[in-house]
Order: sequence, then C-alpha cells, then structure tokens
Amino acid sequence: MAKVADAGRAARDLRLVVAAHAVSTYGSYLNLVALGLFTLELTGSAAQTGLFMAVRLAAGFLMGPVSGLLAGRHRRTRLMIGADLLSAATLALLVAAPDGARPVAVYLLAVVLGCGQTLWGVALRSELPDLAGPARRARANARLVAARSVAMLLGFASAGVLVAWLGYEVAFLLDAGTYALSAGLLARVPARRPVAAAPEAAGPTGPRAWAGVGVLRAVAPVVAAMIGVRAADAFGSAAHNVGIPVQASLVSPESPAAYAAVFLTSWAVGSLAAGRWCARLAARTGGVGSPRAFGVATCLMSLFFVLAFTDPPLWLLIPLTLAAGAADGYAEISYTTRLQGVDESRRARLFGFASAAQNAGFGLGMIGCAVALDRVAPFPVVAVAHGIACAVALAFLLAQTVRPPGRRDPPARADRHDDPPTPRTAEVTP
Repeated sequence: MAKVADAGRAARDLRLVVAAHAVSTYGSYLNLVALGLFTLELTGSAAQTGLFMAVRLAAGFLMGPVSGLLAGRHRRTRLMIGADLLSAATLALLVAAPDGARPVAVYLLAVVLGCGQTLWGVALRSELPDLAGPARRARANARLVAARSVAMLLGFASAGVLVAWLGYEVAFLLDAGTYALSAGLLARVPARRPVAAAPEAAGPTGPRAWAGVGVLRAVAPVVAAMIGVRAADAFGSAAHNVGIPVQASLVSPESPAAYAAVFLTSWAVGSLAAGRWCARLAARTGGVGSPRAFGVATCLMSLFFVLAFTDPPLWLLIPLTLAAGAADGYAEISYTTRLQGVDESRRARLFGFASAAQNAGFGLGMIGCAVALDRVAPFPVVAVAHGIACAVALAFLLAQTVRPPGRRDPPARADRHDDPPTPRTAEVTP
C-alpha cells in the first residue's frame, strides 16, 4: 500500500509540474508576441525591437552556466517558483511604470525574462528524472513537449486578440497571472534537495566549472556531441523564426498573418503529435530512440523546413511543416532524455552548459539571418542556415556509424546512465 501511495503522489507531482510548464510556456509565448509589438509601438524603431530580443537572448545565454550551478546546489522547484514570481512582478512593474520610465522597464523585463526562462528550463530538466522516476523519464519528457506545443498554439493565437481587444496593460497583467499560477502549482510539489557530489566526482573548479565546460569531460562523448548538434539546430531554427514573417509578406501579401499562423500552427501540431507518440513508445519500451535516431530526426527537421520555404501550395505546406514539427519534437525528446541519463551530481551543470550553447546558436542565427534577409530572399537564408545544421547532424551520424560496434550507444533507455557511477561522500534521498 505504501508503494501505491508513493506512486500516486509521484504521479500527482508530475501532473502539477507538467501543468505548470504548460501555463508558464503559454505566458512566455504570449509575451513574446505582445512585448515585441509593445516595444515597436513604444520606441517606433524596428532596431529597438530587435535590440529587445537581443538583450533577452543574451541574458538567457549568460544565465545558462549560472543556472547549472544553482540547480545543482539548491531545491529546484523553489528556483522555478522564484523565477515565475520575479517574472510576474516585473511585468506588473512595467504596467505600473509611468510612460517616461517604460523604455527602461522594457529592457529590465527582457533581462528578467531571459534569465528566468533559462533558470526555469535548466531546473525543470535537471529535476525531472528524480520527479518522474527512472522508468518514466522519457515518457515525462514527451508529455512536456506535448504540453509546450499546446501552450505555444494558445499563446500565439491569443496574443494578438488580447492586445487588440484589451490593450497591452491588461495583456501584461494576464501574462503575469500565468506566471503566478505556475508558481502556485509548483508550490504544491515537494522541494527536493539535490544530491551533493563528492569532490572527486564534482569535476574541475574555477572558471571552467562556472562555465560548465569542464563537465563535458566527465560525460560520454556522444552526449557532448549531441549538445553540439542541438546548438547547430538552434542556429538553423533562428533562420525560419526570422524568415517566417518575411516569407509570409512575400507569398501572401494580402494576409501575411494568416499564412504565418498556418505555418506555426502546423509546426506545433506536428510537435504535439510527436510528443504523444513518444509518450506511448516510452510506455511500451521504456526508451525513446538512439543517438543515431536523434541525428536522423535533426536532418529531417532541417530538410522539411527548407522545403517549406520553396513557396509550396498550401496543401503541401501544411504536411511539410507538420513533418518538421514532428521531427523537431522527436529530436528534442530523445536529446533531453539522453542528457538526463548522466549522474545527478553533474546533470544540472550539463543542462546549464547545454542551455548556453543553444542560446548562443539561436542568438547568432537571429543576428546573422536578420542581416542576410535585408539583402537576400528567405529561401536561400533558410537553406544555408539549416544546411549547416544538417551538415553537423550528418557528421554526428557518420561518427556514430564508424565507431566500433562495442562502443556504439544503445537507445536512451530510462534506467541507464551515460557515465559510470562515481563514489560519493554523502547520498541524499528524496
């Protein structure tokens, strides 16, 4: 009976975390649209709007290693609650600020949201294996991707409507409410103290430890390589994120918003389908894919996005973006599950470094592709950026193929670790 009760509590806690993730993600996509529009109206400058996004991405990049250290030493659900409450408070501050102070408040909010979202994501992915249990890690990641896809759909769909009907202030207060609701859900989840690593297991100290680079030497090479592939994937993804509005205005000048909505909705539905399918697969087999399957999914995602920018008819655009979303969702689930297989004492720092690498790839892609789109049509820009991502993924696949058979990595099962166990001075149980 005790085991049944523990399993019931664990399932309840996981549902609360998934719900909090969905609510917080909805708020993030809502403010992504609303704050971009607000900054453009407030400053009257597209360059200032781009700077707002650059500040937000830079803050997330710098916060990655810090998040890894914090999530490795402190109770992670409390870190997530703190990030949510700080985001909510800063949004309320923007609404309350006088007109003259709002330009400064906008950039303060960019820093808070960039840092808060990174800390939230690193803490969540570091905590999930212990929250869900070793046998349900992959399934829990699939549920998170599915919840995020639904939240993205609702966030993008409602942002314009809320701003048009209720105004920016009400939209920002509703956004702050989503973060407060997320914090309330997380407050019902027991806060678990992370396992402390022994000095010999902790890895390097000093600046290398702060940056999280040293932890790469302590994990399987395939894990470090997957982080590199995911950073290249983020670079490619920046191209289609920047390119969608431009492509929409060229292909459908009479209704660019409708074209962009079809594109993004199809992508999100594909990602949602991948999440649900991976959850069923994990329930049957205990794992989701292998490193080679991750590499193949990354290549397919890039290919489908490039094809989507060839100006196909609507009946072909929808299945192409659906397929791109499904491949992207599968790659993310298998990637996250793999990284969560490392020893807990290293997991948070690894996710902190991985987050910084992805933010760096996305930020460089946003800057480079935005500049290129002023001079070149969207298709070649997206083709080059995703071509780079695909080339990196193909190199990864080649490396996996030529490895000796005895050293190839099996599928990312839920009950294994990528690195060997290390001695600990103390073990803290949940």
